[in-house]
Amino acid sequence: MLKKPVTVKALQAHIKNVDFQPDKKHEVVLKLFEEVGELSVEMRKEHQEGLTKPIQQNIKYELYDVLHYVTHIANIYGIDLEEAILEKDDINAKRYNDRGGLKND
Repeated sequence: MLKKPVTVKALQAHIKNVDFQPDKKHEVVLKLFEEVGELSVEMRKEHQEGLTKPIQQNIKYELYDVLHYVTHIANIYGIDLEEAILEKDDINAKRYNDRGGLKND
């Protein structure tokens, strides 16, 4: 079980310990897509009904599920997510000096 504070490295190690199936790459990416879809459903509910505590809780949990499968994929490919975050943030900072909105990466 994870303990506070949660770091990217700790999360990655935890997920590798509890859920590491490198032989099931296809299934893992399908689970990621499924979780993104579930997140989208909750966000649509929020848009239609307003933000309620149950919807906010569901969004929180779906975000974790998405993060879980992204991290699982990183583990399958031997990618250090902390390193990837730092590298990509540096690339984006150079590419988009203003950081003023959504960009296509």
